[in-house]
Amino acid sequence: MDRRAGRGLVSVVLILLAVGTVLLLVSGNNPFATGGTVALTTSTTSPNGSSATVQASATASKSTSTSGPVKNTPPGQAKKATPTPTPTPTPTPTTSPIILPTLPPIFPSPTPTPAPTAAPTPTPTAGPTPTPTPAPTAAPTPTPTPAPTPTPTPTPAPTPIPVPAGNLTTQPVNSSSAQILWTLPGNAARVQIFRNGRLIDDFPFPGGAAMVYTDYLLWQSTSYAYEVKLLDAGNAVVADQTSSVTTPAQAGSFTRLYASTSFWNTPIPAGPAIDPNSAAMITASLSNYAGSANFAPTNDWGKAIAFANAVSRLYTVGCTLYDCGTVINFRIPSYAQPTTGSDHHLIVINPSANSELDMWLAAPAWSAGSRYVSSSTGWGALCPQGQHCGAAVAAGYNAFGGVVRPEEIAQGHIDHALFFTTPYTRSGSIACPATHTDGVANDPNALPEGARIQLDPAFNVDAQPWPRYEKVIAHALQTYGAYLGDTGGSISFPGEANVNRGYDAWSLAGVSASSQSLASLPWSSFRVLQIQSC
Repeated sequence: MDRRAGRGLVSVVLILLAVGTVLLLVSGNNPFATGGTVALTTSTTSPNGSSATVQASATASKSTSTSGPVKNTPPGQAKKATPTPTPTPTPTPTTSPIILPTLPPIFPSPTPTPAPTAAPTPTPTAGPTPTPTPAPTAAPTPTPTPAPTPTPTPTPAPTPIPVPAGNLTTQPVNSSSAQILWTLPGNAARVQIFRNGRLIDDFPFPGGAAMVYTDYLLWQSTSYAYEVKLLDAGNAVVADQTSSVTTPAQAGSFTRLYASTSFWNTPIPAGPAIDPNSAAMITASLSNYAGSANFAPTNDWGKAIAFANAVSRLYTVGCTLYDCGTVINFRIPSYAQPTTGSDHHLIVINPSANSELDMWLAAPAWSAGSRYVSSSTGWGALCPQGQHCGAAVAAGYNAFGGVVRPEEIAQGHIDHALFFTTPYTRSGSIACPATHTDGVANDPNALPEGARIQLDPAFNVDAQPWPRYEKVIAHALQTYGAYLGDTGGSISFPGEANVNRGYDAWSLAGVSASSQSLASLPWSSFRVLQIQSC
């Protein structure tokens, strides 16, 4: 073979090998050769110092960029925008230029035509490294305008207690009672009255009206603290005020019940007619039981009394045994309680109506074995003299007739006749002013209920070594005498029970509240006034 031809062949082979190598290299690095994807990543820093990264993708045929609308958030929440970067156009990548080496001539002469240098792929202006469209300055996550913190609805201040239309005032009426006055605010619906911390009454009362309430059973020359609470229709306290009062000393005689013409309040005239059988009746019904004679101001065998007002709560008083055909409505104060003995007596006086409610076997809230209403300023018995009717006591009297009160012992005189019981009462016979009887003995020497006895006025009471209370009782037996009113277990003269006072009135009167013996009275010196059958 011609040496030059051989060299030419070798040159061609070398050129082909070089070109193949270049093509192989180009095929392995050119993204456009395979249609693959090249990811360009740029990083920028936002004005607030945070970093944002923007990615763009390019394909052999096109570059695309999409962004979605910013999603609104509900009003009141922080609107935290997710910035949509302004799309960076994906730069069309350019391949690095492939420069083929110029081979040395194989044949020195003639100078070989150099293999065409591939038009140098213009060195891509590495386009200024594309100033990456700055990743949209991540619109600085707007410091979310904080959804204004809703002004908290203030917890409403409690409705202030309305100022009453007037202030609570108290004033004494006399030595044993005081008035409580208050013009109530419009939202008041109920009143509670306390004396020295003890509830004495609780009743409905309309707001906007002037209330006048009288409290009874007080002791003379004594200070009392009152508290009055006003409640609305929902039983919430809307006002609470206090006041105090001091009762004056007693002036004149202590007030008594019933008319001045009542048989209870009429003194025995001088030289009264004496019943022909007086001595026998005194022996049979009195002297034979003298050893157990007593004065009973106790909570079991005394008589309980309470005083209501025109505003006190109104009750329909139930009935369980006798005379239940009449409906009885009566005002009863909250403090009222009956005696604790087997009779459970309770007398309620309503001075505003001059009425008296008498209950036997009384039970709170309220009912009784029998109950009757009569006048507290009247005759002193349930029906007129000569008529027959039932009552809370066997003889038909008003139940508080003849009861001894602590103020009367304290003042040193009792200005009315007394009530008494004995075990030996005549059956089937009624003496005026009684209107009924529960007599037990069929004996003309037994005293009939309604009989009036008198301690001989000539007997020298003051000369006796008796306690003061006994002398006061003895003088009353000389001046007014006593009416037989019931069959009892002994000769007994009841006193007012302390149960509704709230304090021991008997100790203030110098007497123990327990039963006191009257055995030392001169029972043989008593006499029975002329009996008139009724």
